[in-house]
Amino acid sequence: MASDFVGDDEWVNVEMEELQREIDESGVAKIDEFVRKRLQQWESVEVNIAVAGDSGAGKSSFTNAIREICDEDEGAADVTESTTEPTPYAHPTNSNIKFWDLPGIGTPDYPDLETYVEKVQLEKYDAFLILTATRFTKNDLLLAEKIRSMQKSFFFIRTKIDENVRAEKRKQSYDEKAMLTKIRSNCLKNLGDHFSNVKDVFLISNHEPDKWDFARLAQAILDALPKYQRQSLTLSLGKAITRSSEEIFQGKLDALKGRIWWIAAASAAGALVPIPGLSVGVDAALILRELSLYRSQLGLPEVGSAEFVKLHLATREKVLQVSITTVAQLSVFLVSYTTEATIEEAVRFIPFVGLLVASTMSFGATYYALHKLLEAVKDVALLVIKEATDKAASELDSKMD
Repeated sequence: MASDFVGDDEWVNVEMEELQREIDESGVAKIDEFVRKRLQQWESVEVNIAVAGDSGAGKSSFTNAIREICDEDEGAADVTESTTEPTPYAHPTNSNIKFWDLPGIGTPDYPDLETYVEKVQLEKYDAFLILTATRFTKNDLLLAEKIRSMQKSFFFIRTKIDENVRAEKRKQSYDEKAMLTKIRSNCLKNLGDHFSNVKDVFLISNHEPDKWDFARLAQAILDALPKYQRQSLTLSLGKAITRSSEEIFQGKLDALKGRIWWIAAASAAGALVPIPGLSVGVDAALILRELSLYRSQLGLPEVGSAEFVKLHLATREKVLQVSITTVAQLSVFLVSYTTEATIEEAVRFIPFVGLLVASTMSFGATYYALHKLLEAVKDVALLVIKEATDKAASELDSKMD
């Protein structure tokens, strides 16, 4: 049964090292409190992303698109008014993640870079996105140089690619790939010698974030953030971006897998519910909450929703199988997939468990069950994504015919 856990060694070692440090500093008695705080940590980490560029670059539309909200939704950035001061827009599912719409340099309130740096407080942002709908200006490059001198991450982004594609399609010699290559090359040339080390410009459409470089940009931002900020933003990205990027999907999967050890430890220390057919109890409410997180994070539609109803019957049945919401349903799953032998193997796989939690068998049952539940949700999520992709391709073929 050890093969069920092959591949977990790296993240288990990292988490165990963190826990061992806590034991050394505070002792075993406070482990329960530490574990529960650790589980909530991703929701309390602050992430501040600056969105810069001249008026008309699409900053407000981008701020809405990355948060997956419509321009008319509550909390949306105003796409009709120019920004006159740094304005934060919180992520709808995590208010500690904010995208800041910054004013442009060269306006009456921000006539030069020195004034801009002082008023905008560049030091408080974790990463910078510099947008243009045409070509990067001298002020864009001055700002980028300042950010680079502060050793902060920044990305050059060319927006409104959908408009370029529509215009290009009117030509008899339409070649989207060649057009995108030309735009990217022109942007890099526009950056000049001062940014010769910049090898990429992200080409995006704020109205079609499932196309071109939007998801790749999201991943690049994630890669530039420290561990806990990266985890926080990863678990806050919405369904559309998650579905359009294998890398982001895998990142979410890894983040959720990294929580299993902590959930198992918290479950063993919680209110245990006996499971008929197994001589072990678990914190069923905690497991059910985590399973709900799996479904939402990996993009499964809610049972009964419009998206759910449109799925093929076989896919709907798969979604229902992992839509476990009651203790009775959870018990059936645990008995079906968990035996005392697998529980004992899970306990043996994790070093020091007996020293950290009072109920090692409960830990093992939870640890093993969550692995199986996450794997099941992942498989169904990939099925849902494939069906959506196939449907979109079919509709595109129909339009071309």
